Amino acid sequence: MGEVEKFLEGQNKQIKEFHKKLHLSYFDAIISGKQEDYEKVKEELIRFNDYLNNKERFEQLKNFLDKEEDPLKKRQLEILYMTYAGCQGDKELLKEISKKESEIEQKFNTFRAKVGGKELTDNEIKEILETETDSEKLQEAWEASKKQGALVERELIELVKLRNRLAKSLGFENYYTMSLELNEQTEEEIRNLFEEMEVQLNGAFSKLKQNIDESLSKRYSINKEELKPWHYQDLFFQEGPKTYDIDLDKFYTKDNVEIVKKFYYDAGFDVSSILEKSDLYEKPGKYQHACCIDMDKEGDVRIIENVKNNEYWAGTTLHELGHAIYDETYSKTNLPFLLKDKAHIFTTEAIALLFERNSKNTSFLKKYCKANPEEVEKIKDLIKKSLRTKELTFTRWNQVMFNFEKELYKNPDRNLNELWWEIVKKYQEINFSRDKPDWASKIHIASSPVYYHNYLLGKFLASQLNNYIVKEILKSDDTENPDYSNKEVGKYLKKYVFEPGNTKRWDKLIKEATGESLTPRYFSEEFHN
Repeated sequence: MGEVEKFLEGQNKQIKEFHKKLHLSYFDAIISGKQEDYEKVKEELIRFNDYLNNKERFEQLKNFLDKEEDPLKKRQLEILYMTYAGCQGDKELLKEISKKESEIEQKFNTFRAKVGGKELTDNEIKEILETETDSEKLQEAWEASKKQGALVERELIELVKLRNRLAKSLGFENYYTMSLELNEQTEEEIRNLFEEMEVQLNGAFSKLKQNIDESLSKRYSINKEELKPWHYQDLFFQEGPKTYDIDLDKFYTKDNVEIVKKFYYDAGFDVSSILEKSDLYEKPGKYQHACCIDMDKEGDVRIIENVKNNEYWAGTTLHELGHAIYDETYSKTNLPFLLKDKAHIFTTEAIALLFERNSKNTSFLKKYCKANPEEVEKIKDLIKKSLRTKELTFTRWNQVMFNFEKELYKNPDRNLNELWWEIVKKYQEINFSRDKPDWASKIHIASSPVYYHNYLLGKFLASQLNNYIVKEILKSDDTENPDYSNKEVGKYLKKYVFEPGNTKRWDKLIKEATGESLTPRYFSEEFHN
């Protein structure tokens, strides 16, 4: 066995052990919310960072990378380089970052908004924002949830500065640019894709926003100029309000998990073992959102949710299981541990988003929710408009996060409260401001930094994959309501997206899977009109 082979064998073994311990402890922590469980996460993360901080090993790695020509060995070395590079620098600084990240995340996960002296879950806040018509009650619920921003603001700014300190010590302009580079992206390519999308959409959001405002002003019996953030039925106006007279929740009154499980089985994926190991329902202290965790890259994949029987959670379950089938498929290959991963974080988002859309798919409603075909056909156009509202609204919310984080890491000492509402006004066209750290109430800024743009890239790829699957696999022209309960769809995704794991860069994988480079074209075509 040569030097490189011996080195890679050792790295695959060591990092596998760290990965498993870290993810098992993290799963326990976000389920329980207990201090001692978060302490274990912090300890495991510090231990892993200490291991990666080894400068001698890092130099050896760089030396191997410069000389290696075998594609699979070189790819493993590239992945190791990106993993090690972000953990060089001062050990104490790395420990401080890990400690602060864990503390902030725990505060987020255990926070419950108080309304009228009563603690409410995120699901309950969401219900108030979607159903209440009294502006004062809406404002009360919205402001109660935003208080978590003030709870973490000071520590979060400190964390941003610590991250920047680390990045600058490693030769980067700031943490933002470091994160992109170590994830095989550049700000320029992301910005170009977003600008291309805006040109293709040609002002579609602004026209939509006028219609939304007209609808909401009638709903709340106020002038359009009086509309405030709490009127948009969402804490961040990220999905778009329900302005069309359709109630998809009535199709999801039964066991959503079983409905989704059956759909995935028909598409060629048995998700039974994933669901058995998962944690799906609300608990005190538990993480209130949803996520998927690949515990060991050997088949132990779990999702965490807070399921209710409604369309939102049906879509979320479809989404998280989209991540899970991706993880489970590459976990079962014979690839080295380091290559058992998604090609990029946005390629797994694309799969999750592709499957999530089925909750608003008329084929899905008829087949799996047993909806009356005639009733579904009557509301087909309204469902399309509702989905368009959601997707276009998200493009602008994503621009808020993309541009705010970029500026946050450039200058964390500026007036961030003011900056937040300036960007909201520019992209979401909401004319409002207040001197409160509302930006800090978005958990991703703390726990998933420089990540959010990947959701929109994922939407681009989801539409691109959808176009290819419908035309080349299903041999159909119906890109709006395709029937994905087809094992040929599963076979295609397994072969061209899942099984390659991280053996190649994301751009090469996409070109091979769809025949063209990543483009916003199909997303724009889908949701422009």
